[in-house]
Amino acid sequence: MSAASLLVPVVDGMAKILGAHHSPDLVAWGRYAVASLIVLPLNVVSSGGLRDVRHDFGSNMLRTILTVGAMTAFFYAITEIPLATAFGGYFLGPMIAAVLATPVLGEKLTGVRLAAAVLGLIGAYLIVRPGVDVNVGSLLAVLSGILFAGYLVATRTTATKTRPLPALQFQCVCGTILLSPFAIWHWSLPTKREVVLIALMGVISATCHLMVIAAFRFAEASVLSPLAYLELVTATIFGRVVFAEFPDGLAIAGVVVIVVSGLLIWATTPSRS
Repeated sequence: MSAASLLVPVVDGMAKILGAHHSPDLVAWGRYAVASLIVLPLNVVSSGGLRDVRHDFGSNMLRTILTVGAMTAFFYAITEIPLATAFGGYFLGPMIAAVLATPVLGEKLTGVRLAAAVLGLIGAYLIVRPGVDVNVGSLLAVLSGILFAGYLVATRTTATKTRPLPALQFQCVCGTILLSPFAIWHWSLPTKREVVLIALMGVISATCHLMVIAAFRFAEASVLSPLAYLELVTATIFGRVVFAEFPDGLAIAGVVVIVVSGLLIWATTPSRS
């Protein structure tokens, strides 16, 4: 989970580069299409297949819809706001997932988790700052975090019934299918350099998703989810070095508050395995 979290912002940084010339829908589709080409042969070699998810089709479809929605909303967000600021809204996901884990997964709810949830909402407010000139990019970043929370909880449910590789295959193939109409509608021809970036996105994305799915087979959502905050490290470095951007003071404060809320949940979780 830690390794995946550190690698994911590299993919998002590439998406931000591509988003300057292409629709985020097309970029998201390219990411999933390449990942599908990588995962399908691996699953054939391991004697797997989509038949492995037939007994848990609903959960696998739900997690796929949620992650596709989260990724697309995030890709739209990073075309408008700094990468690190967008991750601030995205970081609401682990905190919300820890709270949702109680009614959905039966994990324990404590007063600390409720307090952390309030902190997370305060952090989101500092990032979005609703008003007359509200930033659409910030709203999309928060939306991506909400969808990401659902994905984390759904992944925990699915991972106990479906092996990682078939689950990833289902996610990549169905994600590609779901995004295809939007990609066709916003189609634009990428250059050779951009094709290389899209290919790299797919390779790294497939690797990260496989690691996340495998991680959730061995630990609770409330334990693993806060590790996603490691993404902020890579996102900040990438944004600073490649795009020469940095969040403003209030956005930084919001990100810090959200991270603290997530770490508070993690620190007070009884089980760590």
